[in-house]
Amino acid sequence: MRRLLLTHSLIVLYGGDLMLKKAWPLLVFVLLIYTSAASAESMTAAELIEKARADSREIEELKKVMESPDRNLRLSAFELMMNSDNSVYRELAIEAGLSSTDNLLRSLALKGTIFNMDALYIDLSVDENAPEDAQKKAREMLGNEVPRLVIQLTSKNPEHDSMEVNANGRRGGAEVQGINFVFKTSYRAGTLSLKDGAVLQGPVSINSIRFIGTAKLR
Repeated sequence: MRRLLLTHSLIVLYGGDLMLKKAWPLLVFVLLIYTSAASAESMTAAELIEKARADSREIEELKKVMESPDRNLRLSAFELMMNSDNSVYRELAIEAGLSSTDNLLRSLALKGTIFNMDALYIDLSVDENAPEDAQKKAREMLGNEVPRLVIQLTSKNPEHDSMEVNANGRRGGAEVQGINFVFKTSYRAGTLSLKDGAVLQGPVSINSIRFIGTAKLR
């Protein structure tokens, strides 16, 4: 019943019969979401294998939807998958979003990832483009300390894309700004941008010494 009501709502949203053909991929997508979300009863081995094959086909169909040239369809699919009770669909949405060429979708995926993390682990390296003196200071610091900055993510406010952070005992704030994660505490700050391979990377400053920070999201 819930599936039929949602399908009817989408038909009304797209303007009835005249727009039904255009909305059909999204309607099929919704049916896949809610059909697969139903709990499976006791099944035989053969039935389990067949269900696994059916799930595989559904996942491939969802991947095609996320790669659709229709931006509105991609964004609607992403939202539905993120709100699904099926963790596989949520992971698929994040994976597709992070690797997308659509910066809006990438931003939504970054936000969905960051706000579901307890901490961000940033590996530090020397900025080869910095002046030699700055590189020397960075190497000295990395030689004396663990080359990793841990950002604890607390008091999250998804509506405002912001949160409080604790960076190795230094408290401050952070925001998701488009495809960037920006944080600042006393003596520590950074702007990490989403790169290929689900990686955040960018300049990080610790005690006025500049590094390149890299954080893996997956």
